[in-house]
Amino acid sequence: MKKLFTAILLILVTFIFWTASHAEALSCAMPRPVKEEMDLSSVVFKGKAVEINKDGLTVFLIDEAWKGVETSQLEIYHNGWDPFVKNTEYLVFGSVQEGKLRMNLCGRTGPWDIAREAAMKDSGFKSTKPGLSMEWDQSQHQMGYVIPASIVVVAVVLLLLFMILIRTKRKR
Repeated sequence: MKKLFTAILLILVTFIFWTASHAEALSCAMPRPVKEEMDLSSVVFKGKAVEINKDGLTVFLIDEAWKGVETSQLEIYHNGWDPFVKNTEYLVFGSVQEGKLRMNLCGRTGPWDIAREAAMKDSGFKSTKPGLSMEWDQSQHQMGYVIPASIVVVAVVLLLLFMILIRTKRKR
């Protein structure tokens, strides 16, 4: 019985690690294509960080906007990992998360540079100056890795239930 339990446990652990995606601590996967990042974002703009509060809320003066920006000034929270730097120009992709407008985690947000400028030009999306009517879509939220995490949680719960069942049978 002990060998059977060990074999099943080994198979289950192997399955979990075999199907789990590669991850590293505090790292992100390659950025999504610009179109996909745009689809997942409520706002996309180029702007200068002019005020940064202690709680991570940053005020931007908007230079160009691709999506969701109707004014020349916008407030957005950083994602907790990549704080903004005052007086630096950024390309920002953000969405509403937990009721607040935040920059996307592991997205294409970053200091404005030649590569980000080229990526936006090559994307085919037209930018506008703030003040012109643009789309505001709050229905798009990042799902993250909910499904793989759910699978791991279910597997661990099943493993625990199996171990409890084995122990109760062993005591009888």
